Amino acid sequence: MDSEPEQRQQWTGSHLMLSALLQLLLVHIAYRIDRSKTVPYISTSAYAIVFGIAFGALLAFLSKRRMSDAGLDPQLLFFALLPPIILDAGFNTQRKGFFTNFGAICLLALLGTLIATVVTGGALLWLGNHGVLETVLTPSEAFLYGSLISAIDPVSTLVVLKKSYVPPLLFNLLFGESVINDAVAIVVFGLFQDSVLEEDIAPLTWHSAFEIVTHLIAIGVGSVALSTMICLASAFLLKRSDVAMKQYPTYETSIILLSAYVSYVAGESLHLSGLLAVFFSGVWIRHYHMYNISETSATTFKHLLSTLAFLSENFIYIYLGVSVLAYSELFEWDWSFIRASVGVCLVARALNTFPLCALANVCRSEPIPISYMVVIWFAGLRGAIAFALALNIRTCGKPSERSHSAILRAATLFTVLFTTILLGMATGPLLRILHLDHSESDRDNHRNQQQQRPHDVVDEETPLRQVRRDMEDESSSTVSATLFKWSSIHDLWVALDEAHLKPTFGGKPRRTGDSS
Repeated sequence: MDSEPEQRQQWTGSHLMLSALLQLLLVHIAYRIDRSKTVPYISTSAYAIVFGIAFGALLAFLSKRRMSDAGLDPQLLFFALLPPIILDAGFNTQRKGFFTNFGAICLLALLGTLIATVVTGGALLWLGNHGVLETVLTPSEAFLYGSLISAIDPVSTLVVLKKSYVPPLLFNLLFGESVINDAVAIVVFGLFQDSVLEEDIAPLTWHSAFEIVTHLIAIGVGSVALSTMICLASAFLLKRSDVAMKQYPTYETSIILLSAYVSYVAGESLHLSGLLAVFFSGVWIRHYHMYNISETSATTFKHLLSTLAFLSENFIYIYLGVSVLAYSELFEWDWSFIRASVGVCLVARALNTFPLCALANVCRSEPIPISYMVVIWFAGLRGAIAFALALNIRTCGKPSERSHSAILRAATLFTVLFTTILLGMATGPLLRILHLDHSESDRDNHRNQQQQRPHDVVDEETPLRQVRRDMEDESSSTVSATLFKWSSIHDLWVALDEAHLKPTFGGKPRRTGDSS
């Protein structure tokens, strides 16, 4: 009879082999979806979740005792799977569109997350205290759940938007909000988690709210600064390296990837935001590093990063589906609470999306249309990050709180599945109803220019030239660039970048008269 370590090794090898086979199947499905000229009703992520549930059922049939080893490990998610996805997103971000709308993005991600947290937690607390719900949460538990369920998953959002070819302004608002929102939600979750453990929550006052906002801003600034320092150091290393280095794509690619990962891990270790750090690493890598490496290295980096991001996305959703059965002992299904939770989440999302977009329009030269607001509200998908936070809920040990933790985990899992599968499937039809989805001819023309695709078709143009051409094409982005022309901050940045940063760290000099 095999020993326990040998049995564990066989079990691990078996379920990883099945996972790899599912990945191969998803590659075929993703290829068919990418070649299709219409937005599919069922996305790759939905297929992955369904396959994961079936995979989990098979594993449960084979060995119930080892099922808990097959679920989505939060540490694996945060330190192995998310970094390549967010790095790829940062690398492919249309910088002009992102930073032109940075004020509105921060308004939605920062203030919007706090509003959603307070509304969700306050509503569930009120419903419980007035006898509408059997589950009566404590204030700390209610706002803890409000913070984790307010995490808009960039993976879920990107999966929906990549194939829809939405207008650039809408894409930048949704994508930018989802990335920054996660950092905010994780920090706020940590604050309320401490309150749960201390069995106390201080009254929410204007002073405490101001402290939370300043704390979040400090974390954001610190994360960007940390990422900037690390990436500029690696860019300087590549620019000043021996010319012979360009004959070794493995080394150049390794330097870039490791500098980005160091940014992420350092951000997490210093209690900053690793997600923001690695996102801006992608921005800096595209801006500086791509001009310091050979075309072969650029080819290697671009397609390796896209491949890692694609496989990580699939892996997350497969094991999210597996977790439905793997962590079944951690769930307690209170369906009245779950129904109320989903409804409150939709209301809370509306109460922060529409007012904040209207507020942003006061200072914008290009207003956000009401149809965009509807899509932003509807596409607030919850995903693996919210689920991972739910698995990390810790209580002080009271029996009632332990059961509440199980209820909160179950509600989170249902909300993730509901938004990712059902709302994700409905997003395409909603875009068509609102006339925000490109026509088939527009898609054909747009297909080779879309920068957010997870795995680009290799053509005769080398990836380095394609990246550089794309950067030049950003000057013709449909996102209004007039905001930058009167922005003194942008003018100062351009002057600093052209006079000092690019000569030192790499980058293409700006053409005369180029306002981008």
